[in-house]
Amino acid sequence: MKKTLLSLLAASALALSSYGQGLVIYLDGGSTDVSGQEQSVADITFDAFNEHLVDFIVNNDQGSAQDWVITREILNETSGWSNTFCWGINGAAGNCYPASADILWTSPSLSIPSGGAGKLSTYVNAPTAGTATYRYHVSTDGSNYIDFVDVTVTSVLGVDEKPSITASVAPNPATSYVTIKANGVNTASVTLVDVLGNVVRKETMSGSKTINVSEFKNGIYFLRIEAEGAEAVTRKIIVRH
Repeated sequence: MKKTLLSLLAASALALSSYGQGLVIYLDGGSTDVSGQEQSVADITFDAFNEHLVDFIVNNDQGSAQDWVITREILNETSGWSNTFCWGINGAAGNCYPASADILWTSPSLSIPSGGAGKLSTYVNAPTAGTATYRYHVSTDGSNYIDFVDVTVTSVLGVDEKPSITASVAPNPATSYVTIKANGVNTASVTLVDVLGNVVRKETMSGSKTINVSEFKNGIYFLRIEAEGAEAVTRKIIVRH
């Protein structure tokens, strides 16, 4: 039993020592070997179609031409997402392949000359917020993998800017009445509070609203205008009889 176990360990060590030999993977424009590593792409706005992630340069240092294929493996993926990639000789137009729902999908082979390199470009379709991790294996047959890189992508919900409300208050200071005008919204809620935070009047307005302040005490009041789908605004009103 011990002899069998030692044999298995020796075989594993031999396989690991030869794994990736003669093949080096760089980020496009980089000089560090990223073979077997994870590259993270964060904060892609959701509803992204064919979003370009990262490009890898796969160098052939094996001393002879190699017919390499790329096998894309889905390690995890948000429901409704999909992934595509392009694979070609570095410096030339590559072939781009459509998305596949298969966990493993292998490209046709590409002949990489000795000392040459292939270029792997990765893309994702992310119609919703979520995350995914894709692994790209390099091999000659789609099963006996030589090396790989991982790409993890995170997509976040887009933050839509709310329209602003343009509000005017006149006269100010006010003696007997004040007229409020709000542009940019159809209907708004108007709340008037005193300096202690007590609500003294609450109204609904459409376009403009006149409020009688003749019975209000002299002092400072704050007017808050709110509307659905818009940023609320606050205005200071001075009542002086």
